[in-house]
Amino acid sequence: MSLRDRLLSLFSMRRGVKVRSARKRLEDGSWIVDVRGQTCPGYLLDINRHVAAIGAGARIRLLVTYPPCGEDVRAWCAEKGYAFTGIEKVDDHYGIGIAT
Repeated sequence: MSLRDRLLSLFSMRRGVKVRSARKRLEDGSWIVDVRGQTCPGYLLDINRHVAAIGAGARIRLLVTYPPCGEDVRAWCAEKGYAFTGIEKVDDHYGIGIAT
């Protein structure tokens, strides 16, 4: 973890930012994986764990707060053979779409 990441992590803990890691299946069959508040590499490790548990053929929306998340997740998808379907900034976080 870089010095910048460590400082951001410490800053987040001091500011009371909640660190999340959860998944939820929605009524339409898609999934939400929430890792807001985490930095690298933690959020990618949790995303990997949740997506592996969900399995193939799923539509998943990732909720993340780490600024370089888009490029990290895009590279991770390419490595895993998943489709990166887009990223958007939503209020205080990013929503990233993937398909397994």
